Amino acid sequence: MGALCALLIVIQLTGVKMPSEPEKTDIPDFTASVDGLIVEGFLSKRTDAIEKLKDMGFTQSAITDRAKYLGLSEQFIKWCSVGNPRVALRNCLGCGERFLSVGFQNRLCPRCRNRRS
Repeated sequence: MGALCALLIVIQLTGVKMPSEPEKTDIPDFTASVDGLIVEGFLSKRTDAIEKLKDMGFTQSAITDRAKYLGLSEQFIKWCSVGNPRVALRNCLGCGERFLSVGFQNRLCPRCRNRRS
């Protein structure tokens, strides 16, 4: 324990910098237009959309996490390819977050809808 304290004092006196945490990569914010690209891309040509978003500075995991957050599950994507519903990105009237809406009558995100049940 004494050796550790002595080492810390030497480091402070000599001005040696301790290694810090690795810098986190700055991922751009998900704006309405970026969310629109994700929805459009996942419902049509997913690989092209992911590459385009990667070029904008997003990571693969950030893109897929955001897609899940918006409600783009594999089941939803299959359902859209069969039924071709009117899918839109809307702001929830309950919390204001963007979510995938099927039809003009759908104005609450799943989280708010479940909260009210």
